[in-house]
Amino acid sequence: MSAAAIPISEQTLIPDLVSEFPQARAVLDRYGLRGCGGPQGPVESLGFFARAHDVPLARLLDEIRREIARPARAPAPLVPAASLADTIYRPFFFSGIVTVLTLGAVWGAYLLMRIGWSRSFTAVGLHEINAHGHAQIFGWVGLFVMGFAYQAFPRFKHSAIAQPRLALATLVMLLAGLVARAVAQPLAPAMPWLWWVAVGGSLLEVVAIATFVWLIAATLLGSHHPLVHYDYYILAALLWFVAQAVYEGIYLTATLSATGESLARLVATWQAPLRDLQIHGFALLMILGVSQRVFHHFYGLPAPSAKLSLIALPILCAAVTGEAVALVLMQKVSPAWAALWYVSAIVLAIATATLVANWRIYSPAPDGDRSLKFLRIAYIWLFVSLGMLVVLPAHQAIVSCLAPTSTAAQIEFSHAYYGAARHAITVGFVSLMIVGVAAKVVPTLNGIDGRRLPGLWLPFILINSGCFVRVVGQMLTDFTSIAFPVAGVSGVLEVAGLALWGGHLSLIMAGRVKLNPESSRDRLPLLSERDISTTDTVAAVLDAEPALLDIFLAAGFKQLASPYARQTIARVVTLQQACQRTGRDVVQFTAELNEARARLRSHSLPLVMPTAAPARLKRRASLGADGCHAN
Repeated sequence: MSAAAIPISEQTLIPDLVSEFPQARAVLDRYGLRGCGGPQGPVESLGFFARAHDVPLARLLDEIRREIARPARAPAPLVPAASLADTIYRPFFFSGIVTVLTLGAVWGAYLLMRIGWSRSFTAVGLHEINAHGHAQIFGWVGLFVMGFAYQAFPRFKHSAIAQPRLALATLVMLLAGLVARAVAQPLAPAMPWLWWVAVGGSLLEVVAIATFVWLIAATLLGSHHPLVHYDYYILAALLWFVAQAVYEGIYLTATLSATGESLARLVATWQAPLRDLQIHGFALLMILGVSQRVFHHFYGLPAPSAKLSLIALPILCAAVTGEAVALVLMQKVSPAWAALWYVSAIVLAIATATLVANWRIYSPAPDGDRSLKFLRIAYIWLFVSLGMLVVLPAHQAIVSCLAPTSTAAQIEFSHAYYGAARHAITVGFVSLMIVGVAAKVVPTLNGIDGRRLPGLWLPFILINSGCFVRVVGQMLTDFTSIAFPVAGVSGVLEVAGLALWGGHLSLIMAGRVKLNPESSRDRLPLLSERDISTTDTVAAVLDAEPALLDIFLAAGFKQLASPYARQTIARVVTLQQACQRTGRDVVQFTAELNEARARLRSHSLPLVMPTAAPARLKRRASLGADGCHAN
């Protein structure tokens, strides 16, 4: 068979291709498939693979066809054994889940319940709160970012991570430092010898993060692919990651060595800028960079503007720098520097909104799935948080008017409101992005069809409900102490949602998840008992009425003449998708199929359309050449 005649196309599923033509795996591995999805690869189409791995589809198909057509060679292992680099994300993700369900969200929920019970934000000690916050940033966000980066970033560049054993060592170092910090920091004021344990743990974390950044930067910069717009966001975020780690270590050393008024001044001056570097510098820029790759390449949404992206990045970095510097100058020089902070917050909000609007993430997604709802609502929470910063002066004015005796009115700043804005971005945005991206990539990496997995609606509802109750309840504490218990229980909802999601993700990685027996679109009455629908797959139509193949062929879907195509791409392509990319009217074509079936059953009229059929039914609409996306 000549290379051109080999029946593969945009819609060919990778497991079907590898099963039929094992030698094709070598081409896919060259573009980053290595270790992904098990021996047969993930349940995704070649079109999706090409888009996700940023390789021209025509070139990919041509290389696969030429590889298949080559003369037989000496036998070689077609599916190499999974290496450490292929599965390195798993220990990082497992560790992140354990961290958030112990030192992270669970500890935070416990602290919040104590605050709610006592109706005071001072009911919990500074070092206990900071140890919990540190576990969230380094253990929850940091571990998932590191695991995803080690697994995905090299594949984005068709490369491999350098020194995977050193990459795994960064996990050991970070976990050791994290546990040392979590245990020693709250106890160090009463047990001074633990100062060395906490500071030593912080130093170990800095080494781990610096090593991680060096490995990823070397991978991105050393690949044969040039840097693109979203790579610069990732590199900027990595710089912020190192900067905040060094800052955190110095800040920890200072706060553990201070007491009384000296400690209060340190916290007032240096803690808020640290959180800006961690959340707006590291986490926000990393997510903005990854999002520009994920929304377009994974879900088929419009490609972002590279020019706009490159313009927005220095503006965002300047805004983050302005926020942090202004917060220090407000304490060290004059409160008038609050103007710089406010301008920086407005610039950050406008630049982020302009950037994200260009992506059109709420437009119809050709490859949307259960994970997309997490990502879309995460961006809603992001703009809630940034919007809250912009309207902070208005909130302060309302508090001064309606609750003049409150602490926020007396000190002319609402810590409760500012903390609520922080929670909206840390849990509502960052955590939901982690949940959504992991729900997308982990099934793919383990060779599981995401359509056969639960929709994760309960975790979605619980996490968002908990975040809403926390943000609203905490804002209301400026006006009434009744709101404290309301905010206090919100952590339980968030933890429950994260626990359900974390357990589900762990079962997938362990190979023990239960799959639905069939996809949701197959759970319909038998086609023999109803009309053909636009959401039916091509294979379902042909299985019910094989003679309808003539209609498809006469309409131009020539690739369906191949039994291989009917057993592979036709299983996942719906009539709506088949017509979408070819400009065919799916409603009319579906009606024609139903009419043809009725003629077939009555045996009264010929099945194939007469030669006088409308011209649009005679146009070539090859399912392979012009193709349509599989979900």
